[in-house]
Amino acid sequence: MPIYEYICDGCGYEFEELQGMSELPVEVCPKCGARQVRRKMSVSGFHLKGTGWYVTDFKNSGKGSGGSGSSKEGSK
Repeated sequence: MPIYEYICDGCGYEFEELQGMSELPVEVCPKCGARQVRRKMSVSGFHLKGTGWYVTDFKNSGKGSGGSGSSKEGSK
């Protein structure tokens, strides 16, 4: 479930809500009770980990590692 960020235009209170994607947005500020709440645009915290992902596969490209065997052929 994603975490959505909200801000109240009435009191300026900023808060986060863990909601399902099909749930309706929050309409009432939990601090002041005003119906002036809007959802903020934010960046997701997303990081791929494990083998097979960009960080591990392509980070060292062009440095001679990668299974081409060119470093072994030069030593013979």
